[in-house]
Amino acid sequence: MKNFARLAVYFSIITGSALLVSLVDGCTFQNEEDYFGETYCDTIDVSYEDLTYIFTDICATCHNSIITPRPDIVMDSYENVKASINTGLVLPAINHSGDYKMPQGRDKLSTCDISKIEAWVNAGMPEISEN
Repeated sequence: MKNFARLAVYFSIITGSALLVSLVDGCTFQNEEDYFGETYCDTIDVSYEDLTYIFTDICATCHNSIITPRPDIVMDSYENVKASINTGLVLPAINHSGDYKMPQGRDKLSTCDISKIEAWVNAGMPEISEN
């Protein structure tokens, strides 16, 4: 009888784990808005240092000083990002409104991230926050 009880416990653990894995595996979201819904997006006093997680972790993986599909789009430093933005090609690409849809092969940046980049550009592309 002990073996049967032990077997029942193992079976419930295994089926419970399988159910949990199937539930988690079934949850897919394209971006943070799909998961969290509308959230507050702070676009006040945005600087380059606030956006490096986008430029360094996403853009510069393909657009850097060593390799880049477009020599006029290099996103691995403040000066290079500014010059790239000034080409007029970056904002349409991240908004998926131009000939290129960036980041290529990845989900579109979140609405908040795009708004932050646009606010930064409209503020003159400051390197650091004034506050």
